Amino acid sequence: MRQLEIEWVQPQITVTADLTDHNPDLADMVWDRLVPYNSLQNHALVSGDHLYHLLPSAEPVYRAPDYKMDDRTEAPDGTVFLSQLQHIGIKYGPLTEYLPAAPIGRVVPDDIDALRSAGRHCWDAAYTTKEAVEVRIRRKGDRVSDYPLPLPPRTGIPAVERLVDEIHDATQRSWTVPPEEVVDIHAGRISSRAGSRDQYFSTMVFLNGEVRPLGYGALNGLLRLVRTTDLPLDTLRQITPGFIRTPSEFLGYTGLHTLERFTRETTEALDLLEDREQYFALISALALYVNMLNTWNLHLFPWDHGKEYPYPER
Repeated sequence: MRQLEIEWVQPQITVTADLTDHNPDLADMVWDRLVPYNSLQNHALVSGDHLYHLLPSAEPVYRAPDYKMDDRTEAPDGTVFLSQLQHIGIKYGPLTEYLPAAPIGRVVPDDIDALRSAGRHCWDAAYTTKEAVEVRIRRKGDRVSDYPLPLPPRTGIPAVERLVDEIHDATQRSWTVPPEEVVDIHAGRISSRAGSRDQYFSTMVFLNGEVRPLGYGALNGLLRLVRTTDLPLDTLRQITPGFIRTPSEFLGYTGLHTLERFTRETTEALDLLEDREQYFALISALALYVNMLNTWNLHLFPWDHGKEYPYPER
């Protein structure tokens, strides 16, 4: 049985998960090509008692599972899921989100109580304290001292490689340490003073509403297209700016100036590309950067305002 160790650094909790045979290809991908890695731990905000974190690889975005549970709410606590949103998630208690999900493993029974303790800690971090919780994933028994991001694919085009490397370096710097621009937005330090009537709460809401679909929908969607269809490079060049230019310009106005610049330079570099693999290398670097920004924005948003909107009793 192949086993993973899942460690939450700040609460100092480690659990063991068995990789199961529900989706052997996905389990092989995690075991052979993803671990070891680390990430910022997020907690579900609309699903229930569910932990998830961003993976440092685009491969899960376009790898289809062999099997999905029809209703994830019926999964046993400790079930580990792999999502095409580029996440690994773990159910640790009751869920409301019944959408299908692809299981790849399960936390061992002896560690379920520890998993629930980690889940409660991560909920407090997301909802109230804003403590950044780092999660580390490795093969059980491996001694790992460093968790660098995988290097991006090479393109052989000097100007494109410089841009890809700059985006990669920015992603690495903020992988487990919040990016200054996101911190500034959540502190009201926005040079444009975006937000009608001299407030920035609505700006934080719109920030989330643009970053999430830019990463999950537009950029990850483009990666899925280049890996699962035979669209020619010329077509990809034509459609890409239409998916990413307008939201990135708005996000620059709200304070994400680096993202706006990276997106502009990415669209300008499209004409330099010679094949679809080079396109994948460029877009995957930008997609991971945007999805990293999304993890931090979701973590830092003042979700404790939720106490002002309780559901009425049934």
